[in-house]
Amino acid sequence: MKKRILVTLLLFIGFLYNAQGRRANQSGVHAQYGYIASNDTIKKGSFMAIAGYNHVFGDKGFLGKVEAFYQDTKVGYTDNQVLPYQKYGINVSAGYSYEGLYPVFLNAYFGAFGAYENVNDGNQKDPKYNAQIPTKVKGFVYGLSGSAEVELVLARKLSLLVNYTQFYDLKSEFSKSNYAFFGGIKYYIN
Repeated sequence: MKKRILVTLLLFIGFLYNAQGRRANQSGVHAQYGYIASNDTIKKGSFMAIAGYNHVFGDKGFLGKVEAFYQDTKVGYTDNQVLPYQKYGINVSAGYSYEGLYPVFLNAYFGAFGAYENVNDGNQKDPKYNAQIPTKVKGFVYGLSGSAEVELVLARKLSLLVNYTQFYDLKSEFSKSNYAFFGGIKYYIN
């Protein structure tokens, strides 16, 4: 009985020893699903999905990621009108990770995105008055992004993610600034 306990304890310690921290040049993939809170332009919280590739640069805590995202929501327009809104894009971010609380990592990112937005299903006339919308209802937009993320290591290559991300649209007339809360997973591929 004592041998089983000792062997189990040694295996557990070996697992923890091998699983601690990240390795230099480690790469992974992640997927997250999030809730966009309501604000002046975005109406009644909606959802957003993100999938991407992440990379650890060296062993000093520097990170990078490239993500594809999809947002499907509704935006406010004049005279209390609500228009459907979709955005597809790519986000590129650089970041830093504090790993001193292992198995919890605190990650922060700052980046930029480019996206294609489609408002009112591409219809240039509003639904209430059939009046011409004075700005483009579809086209390329860009902006800045920032996020704070908590990563909980579940196993050597698998982590749980909880994330707050803020998007600042610099080009869009319909979506100036919005934020989302995400949850998801990250899998390290090497």
